[in-house]
Amino acid sequence: MAVDLMGFLGVVLLAYHWFALVAAATRLRALLARPRIRHRWELTTGCLFIAIGLAIATTS
Repeated sequence: MAVDLMGFLGVVLLAYHWFALVAAATRLRALLARPRIRHRWELTTGCLFIAIGLAIATTS
């Protein structure tokens, strides 16, 4: 009986997690549709990737 309840709670929590993830992705997609914000996002992630590459290159 307790195992069934634990399984049910696991499924409910997993479904809640996925719905929250989809809601966040939907909002992020709408936000990144703006050209100014998208440009800043690409600039920031580009700089981050360059920094990671430099860190890897200097430790090798």
